[in-house]
Amino acid sequence: MFNSTVLDVAVGLVFTFLAVSLAVSAITEGLASIFGWRSQTLLQGVKDLLNDQAFTGIALNIYNHAMVAPRDPGTAQKASDLKYLPAYIEPIHFADALIDVVGITKDAPAASIKSAIQQNVADPQLQSLLKGVVDRAAGDVTQIRNQIGSWFDSSMDRVGGAYKRKTQVWSFFIALILAAGLNVSSIDVGKALWLQPLLARTIGPASQFGPVEALQKLEELDVPIGWTQARLHNLASLNGLETVIGWLVTAVATLFGAPFWFDALERVVRLKGSGPSPAEKRADMGAAA
Repeated sequence: MFNSTVLDVAVGLVFTFLAVSLAVSAITEGLASIFGWRSQTLLQGVKDLLNDQAFTGIALNIYNHAMVAPRDPGTAQKASDLKYLPAYIEPIHFADALIDVVGITKDAPAASIKSAIQQNVADPQLQSLLKGVVDRAAGDVTQIRNQIGSWFDSSMDRVGGAYKRKTQVWSFFIALILAAGLNVSSIDVGKALWLQPLLARTIGPASQFGPVEALQKLEELDVPIGWTQARLHNLASLNGLETVIGWLVTAVATLFGAPFWFDALERVVRLKGSGPSPAEKRADMGAAA
């Protein structure tokens, strides 16, 4: 079973990863908000879904619809005219907007609905899909609406995946810059904790730390982070490669995300709090005797 030194080192390293992850998450979220990554990714996803990369046809009409972009006046001629791009679209709202744009009316016969699709949808693939929906729904507009909403919802899973991959790439580079800038090398921290495991014993529950508090606490632990003349000199030596590898380990660890390290810290702290088992105590007493 793990001894207390191993657990202390684990607590310190997990807390290090948590502190950097919290900071990286805050920075990434800030950049996502400033540059509108979510809304831009969603816009590209809708273009792809409707086969309207030029954004001059049905995708533009969808974004001019009040159900999709209620804060815009609905008069945009191109993407740059949209001032309030939505970051999320309810599937049923997308379905309502598409039904209105295509010209599908309630109680119309299936043949009339297909005629409207033929007239208002230029893309052959989208035409075929919508006509198939009409056939499966037997012309029932409520069923058409539900099927379009389900189609959009499943397509947005891929958009969510694309957004996650984008943010992970950014998170890695932000974490690497942060690790290098603050000199947070997992290897150096781990070695210091192994030699002085008591450093990690002041770490409390993860719930009490935000990004700033976590970084401050990490500095208070007196582990070898930050820059001094000695560390700068060490970086220029052969030992500098070990430090750089430590930065990379820290950056990679942040890709698991702050929630992962939050849960990990809570579990390791609970494990430490359980203390040695009665058998371990007896073994220690026997060895001492």
